[in-house]
Amino acid sequence: MRLFRSRRSRIASEGEPDPHRILTEYVLHMSITCLGDEDVTPLYEEYIKDSRLGRLEREELTQVYRSLLPRSASGLSPR
Repeated sequence: MRLFRSRRSRIASEGEPDPHRILTEYVLHMSITCLGDEDVTPLYEEYIKDSRLGRLEREELTQVYRSLLPRSASGLSPR
């Protein structure tokens, strides 16, 4: 998973939000919520709209979201 291997971006060092850190926080929050057998779809729908995330971060967030879904949910199968 690229998320945990990535280095802090130059943008973040200039005082702007680091999209990798934001993504990490989102993934952790969704994962913890999922442990309580809660539906993480509302979180995902909110997080995917975050303009601070780039295309790659959005794709990674979608992959994580799909992996957290029960296999039968919405006909989606985790990849």
